Amino acid sequence: MTQPPPGGAPFDLSDDIRELMGLYLEARRADLARLEAALAAGDLATARAVGHAFKGSSAPFGFPEAGRIGGELEEAAARGHRGEVERLAALLRASLPAAG
Repeated sequence: MTQPPPGGAPFDLSDDIRELMGLYLEARRADLARLEAALAAGDLATARAVGHAFKGSSAPFGFPEAGRIGGELEEAAARGHRGEVERLAALLRASLPAAG
């Protein structure tokens, strides 16, 4: 991350913000891959954890819809509603920009 220049003069945070956004998106895309594997294995505990991760981290990065869907996914997985989890997983994937 960018360090302030000597003397405490103002500096540009835009590179740091881009880096943090990239790390956020990388982590959430890895979570989506975990979610796909969890759904294939019938592992609703992992699906619940992924939903929780989205719920807690998405809004500060400008993805409030992903956070909302993540919260719904977390609740559906906790109730054991596999069909609802699968539906929400598709919405969650669509809530983030495509990699590239």
